Amino acid sequence: MTPYTLDRVRTQILDAVRRAVGDGADLTTAVPPPDVPADLAVPCFPLAARLRTHPAAIASDLAGAMRTDGALAGVRADGGYLNFILDRETFAAGVMGDIARMGDRYASSDLGAGQTVVIDYSAPNIARPMSVGHLRSTVIGDAIYKLFAFGGYRSIGDNHLGDWGTQFGAYLYAFTTWVDVEAYQRDPIGELLRLYVKFDAEARAQPDLRERAREWSLKLERGDPEARRLWAEFTGHSTAEFDRVYRLLDVGFDYTLGESFYEDKTQEVIDLAVRAGVAVEHEGALIVPLDDVGISTPLLLRRRDGATLYSTRDLAAALFRIREFHPSRLIYVVGAQALYFSQVFATLRKLGFADVDYVHVDFGSITLPEGRMRTRRGTVIFLEDVLSEAVLRARRLVDEKNPELPDAERADVARMVGVGAVKYADLSQNRVKDIAFDWDRMLALDGDSAPYLQYTYVRARGILRKAPDGAAAGTYDPRAAQTDEEWRLLKHLARFPDVVRDAAQTYHPHLVCNYLFGLAQQFHAFYHDVPVLQAGDPGLRDSRLHLVSGVATVMRTGLALLGIQVPERM
Repeated sequence: MTPYTLDRVRTQILDAVRRAVGDGADLTTAVPPPDVPADLAVPCFPLAARLRTHPAAIASDLAGAMRTDGALAGVRADGGYLNFILDRETFAAGVMGDIARMGDRYASSDLGAGQTVVIDYSAPNIARPMSVGHLRSTVIGDAIYKLFAFGGYRSIGDNHLGDWGTQFGAYLYAFTTWVDVEAYQRDPIGELLRLYVKFDAEARAQPDLRERAREWSLKLERGDPEARRLWAEFTGHSTAEFDRVYRLLDVGFDYTLGESFYEDKTQEVIDLAVRAGVAVEHEGALIVPLDDVGISTPLLLRRRDGATLYSTRDLAAALFRIREFHPSRLIYVVGAQALYFSQVFATLRKLGFADVDYVHVDFGSITLPEGRMRTRRGTVIFLEDVLSEAVLRARRLVDEKNPELPDAERADVARMVGVGAVKYADLSQNRVKDIAFDWDRMLALDGDSAPYLQYTYVRARGILRKAPDGAAAGTYDPRAAQTDEEWRLLKHLARFPDVVRDAAQTYHPHLVCNYLFGLAQQFHAFYHDVPVLQAGDPGLRDSRLHLVSGVATVMRTGLALLGIQVPERM
């Protein structure tokens, strides 16, 4: 793992404490609360049982035994905590040296050691527009992809399109029964959505229509020429529309292998499960019992009519990914389907693929004021509409604030700001929580938002442009860590590698958002109270410019990990 300054200081502290207590105690460091005059702390509570004494007494004894050298300027005991004061000059020089050495790779690591992770994300269903509900899997998955790649893993992103299965039976029946040819020619996806909603309404009144849909689904799976022709036509229209939205979102994939890719691979899964004694017949269907691993609901592998299911294709996809990419981890960024994925993962282990770490990264839903979004009921907000509205609002602001910019540049800035606002509104929330859709919140251009962070970057870059040539290129002078504002900012910059690692390993991109918002606040407080360009001493001025440059670097890098671009002017 790349050793950054804060890593080295923590190691120094913990090694010293372990030497003092005489064993390899399982200790950690923590950040003291703001009212404690210290920079790092070691909680002594884990030592109490081992040493058979009170944590406060342990901390007091250790404080007297600690040497202060290098980056450590002092140590004191406060209750059950051993609190350390860092040497500002030494620590500041180390942090700024890390940023100067690593540049846009600051906070990257070799933690993954080249291991492969396959990340399944976005995965919209064919023949309907992407709704704002698809935003979550798409941007969370993209951020996780980037975080793992930054952490030394070989990330592989796979967009597992929903382009097969029972839903197509509904489309095929509805299309061959009710299609408005002119509407379809004019707006194919819009007409397909209308048919899908109509089918749901009609099927609730006439339940036998669902049997007609199942018949069409089976025809598709068995190769009926008309069913296959229409399926290919619907798929072509859909992928063209998806690609347009992905380009606007600036999200890409290494592979787009929909469910249909595994059509000819499901029989192998079924044969393997039967040979291994994992699958059994039950009332004409083929199931995988899972009671022995604590899951009372079996996995359905094949229906009574012989049709395969989503689960069959998911198992085939997993086997393909394992054989093709040899991953150490398979990550599924999919909404709340805990039972389903526990069934799939348990089945994979029963089939002999237990040496892969299977991870379900779930997330809450986006709800409308009137309740959940339901495509089949027509209660959706289309993602492209949200993005277009965000860019339009951003363009009005850019036109007002920066009329001197060329039109093409204003359009580019508006796209970055608008799309960034939508992405950040999602990513800044803890992914496990539901989000109530709110136009103003989703498109916010101030407060805890991407535009505020983008503006922070632009402001830092503007300061650097006003500086004398080469002013921030020299050696960092640690004197630029003496004010409290500078010191807080430096310590915040030092924490960035920690945050990036934690966000990847917990699959929580919102940790990066929280960090960047804090960085923006620290930077604006620093710039408000500490003279930079007006600093009387040229050496101090140049070193403070180093600090500004470090903020710009970390803000740009952090936003890039979230898939958010930054303009140079706005």
